[in-house]
Amino acid sequence: MLNELNQKADGLVERLSESLITPLWNVDQAAINRILLSEMNDKRIKAILVTEDNGNNVFAGKIRNESWNIVDFKTWPIGKFVKRKAEIFIMNQPIGAVEIFLSPKFINDELYSSILSSLLRTVLLVLLINLVLFITMRRILISPIAKLSQTARQISLDKNYSARVHIECKGEMESLVANFNNMLQQIEEQDLKLKQYSGQLQEKIHQSNKNLENSYRELKIINRELEVAKNAAEAASRSKSEFMANVSHEIRTPMNAIIGMADLTMETQLSPKQREFLNIIISSGKVLLRLINDILDFSKIEAGKLNLEEVTFNLHQLIHDISDLFVEQMVASQTELVIDIRPGVPQLIIGDPLRLRQVLINITANAFKFTTKGEIIITVSADKLNSNKAEIIFAIKDTGIGIPKDVQPYLFEAFKQADGSTTRKYGGTGLGLSISKRIVDLMQGNIWFRSKQGEGSTFFFTITPNIASEPANTEFVLPDDLQGATVLVVDDNFAVRSVLVRYLKLFGLKPVSAPDAEKAMELIRENEKNQFKMVIIDLRLPGMDGDEASIEIRKSYSKEELPILMITSTELNTAIVKAQNAQINKMISKPLKHTTLFNAILDTLGYDIPKELAQEPSKPVKNELNDYRLLLVEDNPINQKVAEQILLPTGISIDSASNGKEATRMVQETEYDIVLMDIQMPEMDGYEATAKIRTVLGMKELPIIAMTAHAMRGDKEKCLDAGMDDYIPKPIDKEHMINTIRAHLKERPAYDPDLHARKTEPEPAPENKTDDKSDGSEINIEEVLERIGGDMDILISILRNFRDYNLGFSEEIQELLDKDQLKEAGDKAHTLKGSAANISAHELALATLELEKACKSDLKEEAVKALTQTSAKLDLLFEKISTLEKDED
Repeated sequence: MLNELNQKADGLVERLSESLITPLWNVDQAAINRILLSEMNDKRIKAILVTEDNGNNVFAGKIRNESWNIVDFKTWPIGKFVKRKAEIFIMNQPIGAVEIFLSPKFINDELYSSILSSLLRTVLLVLLINLVLFITMRRILISPIAKLSQTARQISLDKNYSARVHIECKGEMESLVANFNNMLQQIEEQDLKLKQYSGQLQEKIHQSNKNLENSYRELKIINRELEVAKNAAEAASRSKSEFMANVSHEIRTPMNAIIGMADLTMETQLSPKQREFLNIIISSGKVLLRLINDILDFSKIEAGKLNLEEVTFNLHQLIHDISDLFVEQMVASQTELVIDIRPGVPQLIIGDPLRLRQVLINITANAFKFTTKGEIIITVSADKLNSNKAEIIFAIKDTGIGIPKDVQPYLFEAFKQADGSTTRKYGGTGLGLSISKRIVDLMQGNIWFRSKQGEGSTFFFTITPNIASEPANTEFVLPDDLQGATVLVVDDNFAVRSVLVRYLKLFGLKPVSAPDAEKAMELIRENEKNQFKMVIIDLRLPGMDGDEASIEIRKSYSKEELPILMITSTELNTAIVKAQNAQINKMISKPLKHTTLFNAILDTLGYDIPKELAQEPSKPVKNELNDYRLLLVEDNPINQKVAEQILLPTGISIDSASNGKEATRMVQETEYDIVLMDIQMPEMDGYEATAKIRTVLGMKELPIIAMTAHAMRGDKEKCLDAGMDDYIPKPIDKEHMINTIRAHLKERPAYDPDLHARKTEPEPAPENKTDDKSDGSEINIEEVLERIGGDMDILISILRNFRDYNLGFSEEIQELLDKDQLKEAGDKAHTLKGSAANISAHELALATLELEKACKSDLKEEAVKALTQTSAKLDLLFEKISTLEKDED
């Protein structure tokens, strides 16, 4: 079609270039238009234009508009066209040109018409062929297949598998019919077999039904027996729970008396041996108490009755409280306890503080049990999962004996221990880690460990608690004039040193650390012109100890020029004596706490401690509750005595009742400020008595505190549900008991101990100086109190230790003199002289100085005379100490 159009265009332009010569030469526009119109009869022509001046001027032209009508030329055609142009010559001179534009649009129409006609012819041909094929196939294929289908349908209705198809056919259809008949033959045979099997199956089903009926009857009997067994098991479980509760109560009641009375006896005047025995009783009692708690917890876990609380608590405070529990073990075992709470650990979280505390105590106690030297580090870090939830990771690392590889796979199983032999060195039931794992599992956390025998162990566990809304965080930032000040940190333990450095950087200081006193002295000399703001030094260091280094520092710098803050894990009274001798500004005990360190730095450098960081002393004030009256409801006379002795120093008035019935009568007769209520009592128990006081007597505001040996999980909630205000478990913790009572008493005017003393103490008797062996100069009380911060209790404790340590001094020196061991006697005199000076016993210090000089000068006679004077002064000092103890009591 396109070729035809091109040929048309070529011929047309050639013809027009010849026919337009004369009209164009004569400028006969009418003739030109006639020629153009005659050619435009072909609808394929879009336009014919006659131009002159090299195509710049259209002389005449015809063009089709949008409706395809012929009109005079106005604008050049736009679009896709077949174009041809030819010059018009006369005598070989161009006089113009003719241009034609042919549209291809009609080519598609013609092509479509052609294809359509071809398609119609093809369809008709195909239909004709199919008709012929259908007629042929119907005769050859369809008729036999229809017969087969009809036979199959009839067989499906009649189930007559003996029917057969009889059709005359050839080729493949003959084979199909034969196969169909063979298939029917096989189906017929299978049907016969199936009927036989069906009969057999019916017989078996009938027999099975009979067996099922028998089994059902037996099952009903078994179910009845199971129901009886279940009821018996539930009754046994209840009996077991009641038994465990009773065992707990019955053991805790005497334990309360044992531990309570031992604690109270410790506050009396004792010999060193008596004090040692009582310490053993108290520690053994606490071990027994922990054992009871472990067994009770394990019993709860095994029964699936250990539930977790969801309360808001301060995680940081809980960790520091736990560290305080191990101070004595840290002092006794030469093991450093380091608390490392990393930045980002939330303060307030929602969970069960009691159970989290139990896990941490179990793992830390194990660490102390298996670590005799080195360090134990409790590290706490957190990854925040979202704004309301965090994963908190605890790591308790020790440098102990480690865990053997063969024991490690079974470590979290109950009653499994690293050393289970009969000659084992380490005690315990093997329940602690098993209980800890169960608790961590209940908290939806994980617990695991890494250990190498001989190098130590690290126990890890995680919890994912919700974060409670945090209060405004306290800023641990020192005043501006202290920012950037350099501080020297001296500690041989890398972990302690690292934590100290991080805390100091957080405060805004610039710490410089040293691992020993020798390096510290070198740094102080190097920084003479730009000296450190203060020195933080450990008491125990390799080589030169911290107090010895401080004495050297004081030879060059006063307490004001270079303050020294001493940290110690040594027994406090011993450390205080050493600190005083070394002119230390302030001393704090390990394990280090963020707030304690911050406050100590401020106090040492003479700055006020912020109110929100000030720590109120928790120690009860003597006679602070003298204006209150308390009813103690307790059926056990020993427990009555323990409670009365614990509360005696507070000055509170105490009345006792032996059962709930007596208590309800007494609260009607006397107005009490608070009631301590035992639970298990004859005639009327604590629950019933409380209910009667609250409902029948209408005393809803009277504080009632449960004081009971019922210490299993849920007992506290049961007491609170019964109408009691709080709960004190037995054995009684003295401080917890007094704090609980204090919290529930209504406020009275502030107690003035001096005013109370003036009201209650009798007028002093006239002094009889002639009968008094002492003139009161054995010890300068005011001076020594000022030195230790004004705490009389600490002074009494120091003096008591001084007396206990030096009770046999005179006999030991006399024995050394008798053996002519004057040098050794002089060394002992030197030690006593230093101790006497530290407690401001100046006359004793002068007497022992003379004794020391005589011994070191090898003057035995002078030494004997000096010993007589020293012994006399020492006896007077012991009498003074006894007097101070009695006055304090």
